[in-house]
Amino acid sequence: MKKRNMFKGAMVMALVAGMAAGMAMTSFAATGQWKKNDTGWWWERLGGGYPTNAWVWIDGNNDGVAECYYFDSVGYMLTNTTTPDGYTVNADGAWTQNGVVQTQGTNSDLHDVALAGNTNTVSATGAVMDGNSWAKITFDETLLRARDINGLSVLANLTPAEPGYPGQDYYGPTYSMPSKGKTITLSISTNYNQALGYFGPVSAFFDNFPEQGMELNAFYDNTGYESLAWRRQPAATTGRIFGLPQGSYRMGCGSVAYGTNREQVSFRILLTAGDNGKWYIYPDSPMQAN
Repeated sequence: MKKRNMFKGAMVMALVAGMAAGMAMTSFAATGQWKKNDTGWWWERLGGGYPTNAWVWIDGNNDGVAECYYFDSVGYMLTNTTTPDGYTVNADGAWTQNGVVQTQGTNSDLHDVALAGNTNTVSATGAVMDGNSWAKITFDETLLRARDINGLSVLANLTPAEPGYPGQDYYGPTYSMPSKGKTITLSISTNYNQALGYFGPVSAFFDNFPEQGMELNAFYDNTGYESLAWRRQPAATTGRIFGLPQGSYRMGCGSVAYGTNREQVSFRILLTAGDNGKWYIYPDSPMQAN
């Protein structure tokens, strides 16, 4: 099995799924080694320490492909089970979906696939770094108005659809619709004739979002859409909005005030990690808003 080769090398490449609270969210790769005793396997980082209650992407045989492993509260790798956040790991401990081991390339332009948890990594070269140098980006006014009671009538071309993320249909049926050349899904409250949770690519929600992508703080500088709870801090989540294991990605959070009563719409965007320690948003970055 692949893991037999994995444990032959003393030093292997790991991409760490999360960082300790309070540390700067910088991208990095860390070397370490697998260790084993009668209880099981754990991952010992170079310089000491080991991950607990966390997912870690590890390229065990230096072939440029990393698998994702879950480590329990005392640091042992889980095998042949379902993880606390509901994902499956095989006998080797690797995360699987429908029996297929999930992998990430470690030789991507970003050099850090684990922090973002984003399989569609894109180079940050050319992205907007100065938010004030770009014309004002705004949340689509029609999508905001549709959230008002009896506001659904402002939306057109609604088609019944499957939920874009688990639980999107909790309060009512789910529909899809075109928006700025993209497709989004939205849930409907039939009692109040209003739109609720949205899901789709970033460019479907914002007017004037740059095609070349944008650094996270530049986005906040431009829009002012900082999260009321997280401010500008990239956040982890225990949910499954983006179909990725808990702790294997970071998201940017924001809040938009609208209407005469200054109602709030909160959103979450899947971030891409850059090799310069910064976080990026691209037009096709998945986004959820409610």
